[in-house]
Amino acid sequence: MGSCEEMSSIIYMDPVLYKAAGAGNIDPFKNYQTCLDRLLTPDESTILHVYLRNQRREPESTDFVDKILERCPPLLLQANKKRETPLHLAAKYGDSNVVKVLIDRAKALPADPESGVTRAKMMLRMTNGEGDTALHEAARNARGHVVEILTKEDSDFPYSANVHGETPLYIAASTGRGSKHDKVIDAILGNCISVDYGGPNGRTALHAAITTRDEGTTRKILEKEKKLTKTTDENGWSPLHYAAYFSHSLVVKALLERDASAAYIAEKEKKRTALHIAAIQGEVDVMKEIVSCCPACCELVDNRGWNALHYVVATQCSEVFEDCLWRIPELERLKTEKDDQGNTPFHVIAALTHKHEEWRQVYPFRESGIYGLNKQKLSIANIYNGDSGEIQKEIVESLEDIGSGPFGYDPFLFSQRAEEEFEKRKKNRKERSEEFEKRKKNREEALNKARESHLVVAALIATVTFAATFTLPGGYKNDQGTAVLAKKAAFIVFLISDTISMVLSISAVFIHFLLAFYQGSLKRTTEADETTWKLFALATLFTVIGMGTMIIAFITGTYVVLEPVLGLAISICLIGSSFFFLACGIIYKDFRHYIYY
Repeated sequence: MGSCEEMSSIIYMDPVLYKAAGAGNIDPFKNYQTCLDRLLTPDESTILHVYLRNQRREPESTDFVDKILERCPPLLLQANKKRETPLHLAAKYGDSNVVKVLIDRAKALPADPESGVTRAKMMLRMTNGEGDTALHEAARNARGHVVEILTKEDSDFPYSANVHGETPLYIAASTGRGSKHDKVIDAILGNCISVDYGGPNGRTALHAAITTRDEGTTRKILEKEKKLTKTTDENGWSPLHYAAYFSHSLVVKALLERDASAAYIAEKEKKRTALHIAAIQGEVDVMKEIVSCCPACCELVDNRGWNALHYVVATQCSEVFEDCLWRIPELERLKTEKDDQGNTPFHVIAALTHKHEEWRQVYPFRESGIYGLNKQKLSIANIYNGDSGEIQKEIVESLEDIGSGPFGYDPFLFSQRAEEEFEKRKKNRKERSEEFEKRKKNREEALNKARESHLVVAALIATVTFAATFTLPGGYKNDQGTAVLAKKAAFIVFLISDTISMVLSISAVFIHFLLAFYQGSLKRTTEADETTWKLFALATLFTVIGMGTMIIAFITGTYVVLEPVLGLAISICLIGSSFFFLACGIIYKDFRHYIYY
């Protein structure tokens, strides 16, 4: 058989040899008289390329690879037209045993005489036509075991970006979540001495992890490289911008815990901060997290002078605006802050009332004067009343391009999914609002029904106790009109408990009367609802205590008249006292879960 150096012509594999290579059958190649590195497919793939591509699962044996490389060592580093080596394919398809064999074979070869780099490291660092090393391929396909091997073999090499600007870590962070991807991330961060975090368009692996909503990877990267919190992409978007855009409140918290000053970073063109991005998304939880960690960021405005509250109005959802002011008091002072055109957030609201009826409930009818005039000399009342239709139209149109995200600048990564996600969140907020209103209505109906029954009980107690006061046990002295048993201790307890019961029940009746007036005449607000439920709870407490004191009055009144028959008197007292044991048992059974937990 001639040596490989002597042969220069390419021989295309016939179907028999191709099938044999794909099946890992070494027999047809044992007596082959031509150099195996010249036996190629039309895309210049060798026997090893064909073999590795056709394995549906990781081969249990590496005999085929060993024997082929023993017969023709140059196949180890030979690439096809895509410049893929066998190591690229073994890494891509997760053949960890083959990867070990290829590396061991390369170690047995002499080092490069010029650079002094071993053949094994040369093979590990070889790139294909896309600029990918074997590690890039393994990371992209989540081959954790292969990544572990490759990073340990060449841990000091900073695997740089491919032609698309992607490093292995960026690829691993951007391809998804799950245990397989976690192994890849852990291997790269744990084994590589010099990790390259870069990605395309100025993004980093931290941006990628946040984009894929991978909180675990985000935290791992932050622990390894804190300074990435301030690294921005080519449009000036920091990781905090991305976290705000994708509504990751936990990630926002983690980023700000490591560097709160990231909240001051503004994008290049529109000068929006992460707080602006969270505001236009209508994500009050994220806004609250940012403001609580960095209150001063509320003062920052974009290139048109809009503050965070302007952006909340731009969501065109009045419920988000109300929720935002209620939960984030720091934003209250932004209500009167003007943009470059002199418009406060309420100037924008005044313009929106003509397009969205629900904004009328937010419009400040009684305090419109405090928001001043804009540069067109218009107050919010002028805009609300439609004195200048052009201004209304101009303000509404200014809201259209305000919500663009990071992918709006990058055609390569742009996808309609981000916009669909935003619409989905708006729809969910509307559904939550409707559900809240439904629950609120059900609570009011339940309250009214409960009030009716409680009123009957309270009135009954008041009637019985009032009557008992004038039909005293033991009767009256005929000559004086005073109670016969007035000096008995049990009689005194009877009168006191009967009076307490009557006063409490009358008080409960009075509270229910107030509730009927309160619900019918006052505007329904959150504060009003809370007051209603507090009054109802107070009336319920009075009624329950009134029941208990009425039982005490019955027991003591019965005892004082039956005292001569002591056995019967005690029996009546015990039977009457069973009410308290029964009540305590019911309360314990129904509420012990809350007591324990």
